[in-house]
Amino acid sequence: MTVHHPQPPTGDTPTGDTASRATPTGVPPSGDTAAGTPADQAPLAGRTALVTGATGQLGDAVCRLLAARGAAVVGVHRTPSERAEALTAGTGARLLRADLSDPDETAALLGRVRELGPAPDILVCAHGATARRPVLGGAYDAAAEQRLWQLNTGSVQQLASAAAKRMMRAKFGRIVLFGSRGGATGMPGQPGYAATKAALSGWAASAAWELGPFGVTVNVIAPGAVRARPEDAPVYSAEEDERAAGRTAVRRLAEPAEIAEAVGFLAAPGASYVTGQTLLVDGGARW
Repeated sequence: MTVHHPQPPTGDTPTGDTASRATPTGVPPSGDTAAGTPADQAPLAGRTALVTGATGQLGDAVCRLLAARGAAVVGVHRTPSERAEALTAGTGARLLRADLSDPDETAALLGRVRELGPAPDILVCAHGATARRPVLGGAYDAAAEQRLWQLNTGSVQQLASAAAKRMMRAKFGRIVLFGSRGGATGMPGQPGYAATKAALSGWAASAAWELGPFGVTVNVIAPGAVRARPEDAPVYSAEEDERAAGRTAVRRLAEPAEIAEAVGFLAAPGASYVTGQTLLVDGGARW
């Protein structure tokens, strides 16, 4: 979901806003920001946060930050892994497994969350997949595009719509969707992926009008190129990473923790007047 520079064609890359391996300078690795938050700074105490894509590099960072700020975190992931165990051990988050490419599993998810405790006050949709299918790369694959739309867009709308109804009754809610710089500015070589992310901005801007009177905000985070964890299989080559970093104003790739900080801002009670927005978190990238 996150790296936005031209890519050659090949199939879908599963979940999580992955990107590069280049090491930035002067930035704590994912999770350190959350871990270093003083105990008396807990603006989200008493709130429940539901985070999808919880074991991806960005979802993990978001879970850790929200937990450090006092939220009770419920994370959603697709497959069992050591990352899920580490996340639970490090944050106390409760984890659920669900395949959000399946509309039925998506529809049932909030009911499963509710069985664990209070309905979520904060929803962060950090799941998704990339797809390298250029316009000139071959015949249009309708089935593959439909799967991509369901995972990146349809499941997000399903979850956000259902969660919003509960938030409206509580007169408080924060919905943060993970878009992409590619959705905001285009992404050569990945038009289908960029389209699924662009759609989220339109949905959020529209939903904000309906939900605003009830104290519920809806915003989109649009990350740029993010440094991948060493244990993740690389999605982009070292050359692509270097090129993306060189096109940012800060001349480096983002740390997952830096993207999570933007989510923390939008999820906080004090962000009550920010809604219907797409926030580019891309290091001032230009191309």
